[in-house]
Amino acid sequence: MSVAQNPLSVEVTLIREDVALFAVEGYLDVDTATELQAHLANQLHHGRRHFLLDLTGVPFMDSSGMNIILRVYQEVRDRPGSVHIIAPVPAVRRILDLTGVSLTVPVSDTAEEALARVDEPAARPE
Repeated sequence: MSVAQNPLSVEVTLIREDVALFAVEGYLDVDTATELQAHLANQLHHGRRHFLLDLTGVPFMDSSGMNIILRVYQEVRDRPGSVHIIAPVPAVRRILDLTGVSLTVPVSDTAEEALARVDEPAARPE
C-alpha cells in the first residue's frame, strides 16, 4: 500500500522538558517510517532525552519501524536517556517479542507506567 492509502500520523506532546510522548497512528512500515524518524530527530535536536512511543494506533509494524525505534534507543543511551513503547496491539507486540526488541526497549501498558520507568533510575540512591 502506498503512503496515500496508509498515512502515518504522529502527534508529539511534551510531558516535561526532557520527555516527549509520541502518539503514533497508522501503519509503521517502509513507506511511513521516515515520518516517525523525522519527528524523533526533531525532538533529539531540541534536547529531549526520553521518548515515550504510544503505539496503540499502530495495527502493523515492519522491520523499518523496529529499526527506527532501535536507532533512537541507541542515540539516547549516551545522553543518558531512554525509549519506552506504550500499549502495542497484540500483532505489533508479537513482532517486538519475536525479534527481541521488547527485551531492549521496555514495553508499558500506559503512558503513566512508562513515565514512572523514566523516573526509576533517578529515584534510586547512588
